[in-house]
Amino acid sequence: MRILLIMFLIVISFQSHQVDAERMLLDKNEAIFVFFSLPDGEAMLIQTGRGKDFLVNTASKESEDDLLEQLTNIGIDQLDSIILTNQEQSTCGNTSRIVERYHVESVIHGADLKEICSKSNNHAKEVIWKEGELHELNPGLSVRVLPSMGESDMSLFFMYGKTSLMYLASGDLELEQKIADSYPLKAEVIKIADYARTQSPTLHFLEEVDPHVAMVFPLQGSRPNEGLLERLHESWIEVYQLKKTGTTTILCNLEDYEVLS
Repeated sequence: MRILLIMFLIVISFQSHQVDAERMLLDKNEAIFVFFSLPDGEAMLIQTGRGKDFLVNTASKESEDDLLEQLTNIGIDQLDSIILTNQEQSTCGNTSRIVERYHVESVIHGADLKEICSKSNNHAKEVIWKEGELHELNPGLSVRVLPSMGESDMSLFFMYGKTSLMYLASGDLELEQKIADSYPLKAEVIKIADYARTQSPTLHFLEEVDPHVAMVFPLQGSRPNEGLLERLHESWIEVYQLKKTGTTTILCNLEDYEVLS
C-alpha cells in the first residue's frame, strides 16, 4: 500500500496530466493531509480511512483547473465539507464550483459568507464555527477553533491521533500572542499564514509551538519573507514551499506521521 501511495504522490508532485489514479487506500486508522501545489492560493484536503473527505479552502480562480484535476486524480467524487479559514479570493475563489461538482454537504466558516466565497443556490448548508469550539470531524480526527483577528478568519488546530497541525489564518503578531495565551499548544506541523509574507511566526512562537514541519502555499505576484524562511530553517524546521516541492502529503496513523512528497 505504501509503495502505491508513494508512486502516486511522486506523479502528482510533477503535476502530470496523464494520471488516472484511483482513490488512495487508507487503513481505517489512517488519515492524510494533502497540501496542494497550485498556481495561486491555498487548498488542503483531509482524507480519512473511514471514508470522510474535507477540503480546507479552495484557492483562487487562477487555480481552478489545477485543483479540480488533482482532486480528480486522487479519486474524489464527493466532499463532506469545505472549511474556509478566511474569505479572500486566494482562499475561497472556487467555493461555488467545488460545492456543485463534489456534492458538498456543508460549508464551514467563521462569519457570514462574502459574495466572493458564495456557494450559490444548492443543497449545501452553512455552518459557522466560533472561537474555542472543539469539533469531531471523524473518529480520531478533531479540530479546535483558535482565536482570530477578524470575524471571517479561523485559525484551526487539527488533531489526528498523536499528530497535530496548526493552520494559521493570519500572520498578525498580536494574534500569535492571543493564541499563545489562550491555548499553549504543541504542533508537529504548522501552516504558515499569509503565504509567509509577514514576520509571523516569531521565534518565540515557534519555540512555544515547536513544529517539525512548515507548509508555505504560493501566492501569485508575491514572494515569501526571506527573513522568516531563514528563521524557520534556523529553528530546525523542515520547510515545504509548495511552489518548489509540489503537492505534499502528510500520512498519519494514530501514533505517528510521515511526509510524502
